[in-house]
Amino acid sequence: MTELSLKQFVPSEVCLKCDGCCRYKEADSAWRPKLGAGDQERLADLITAGDVLDGQGYVKTIQHCGEHFCRFLKTTDNTCGIYTKRPFECSLYPFILSKAPDAIKVYVHLSCPYVQDHLSRPAYDAYVAYLKEFFHRADIRGFLSGNKAMFHDYSSYAPELLHLFDIS
Repeated sequence: MTELSLKQFVPSEVCLKCDGCCRYKEADSAWRPKLGAGDQERLADLITAGDVLDGQGYVKTIQHCGEHFCRFLKTTDNTCGIYTKRPFECSLYPFILSKAPDAIKVYVHLSCPYVQDHLSRPAYDAYVAYLKEFFHRADIRGFLSGNKAMFHDYSSYAPELLHLFDIS
């Protein structure tokens, strides 16, 4: 199996203080994680019931006080209940893979407060270089090729995204 471990860009302690991720305006938000085959294998013991994924492989939300949350988010302490097994998309965030007709496009989500604070810093540039190397690996390209259904088209969110590079 391909090792998909990514270095984390946003420190965990920063994520735990933020209330942006894992919360959605709509139950069927395109920002919900979409699970690939490897994600589904790792989480098989949690997704055997039909109440976790929708028909397209997106994690279903739970509604509380008019808001929609990832069903794995523990709202009491703002932590992820499956952090060590979290989906690939969650590990990658605030970087995003978006499908396009000619390539998979890599973006950064500008709504992330940590990104806003670190966009022009050397650590950000180093992480983007790391991602380019990561996505250049043959095993990762094979993983992406075998999991095309996992990626969403985020082109309608262009004002919130900064294009970094393409994976062709």
